Amino acid sequence: MTFLKAAENRDSFFRRIARFFPPLDHRYKLIERAYNDAKDAFREIYREDGTRYFEHLRAVALILIEYLRVKDYRLIVAALLHDIVEDSSYWTIDRVRAEYGDEVALLVAWLTKPSKEEFESKEARDEMYHGRFRFAPRDFFLIKLADRLHNIISLWACNAEKRARKIAETSAYYLPYAEEHLILYHELLEALESVKKFEQPAP
Repeated sequence: MTFLKAAENRDSFFRRIARFFPPLDHRYKLIERAYNDAKDAFREIYREDGTRYFEHLRAVALILIEYLRVKDYRLIVAALLHDIVEDSSYWTIDRVRAEYGDEVALLVAWLTKPSKEEFESKEARDEMYHGRFRFAPRDFFLIKLADRLHNIISLWACNAEKRARKIAETSAYYLPYAEEHLILYHELLEALESVKKFEQPAP
């Protein structure tokens, strides 16, 4: 996925969008608004590798567009917004619905973990979230597996405990659905193997 390693910015992203939607098209405009909203919501927030959090959101959208060849504007919008309700106090599912419509809101709802306050522990929250995967629509997996793939390939910046947890979680909850839905299975498997090799001590 060389496109993830290339220098990416707003202009290059929207040149990709313009390949299938002209700038005056309402679908282009909605993607543009989602791009702006996501960037604003995560401004000054950084990931463990030092990159802006927004770069992750854009990377997930790029995996959909460039690798999975997704052209459905609603999926691209939902990819850009996939963390906005979970991680921003200014956004709710109702706000997403009001600004982006029912279909985008439903996808974001599937992608959003329930509130921490509803659970006694992180484990209980994750168990509930992963448990509902078996009822999720395929469009959810297009975004979620792209999200997980980007998280795995950027996992090197996390501590060893988190890497081990994410490897186990991906193997248990994500790979089976990647195989079932024929979405990024081999890519996730290869990414996991790379992280496992990184964990092995040098001879």
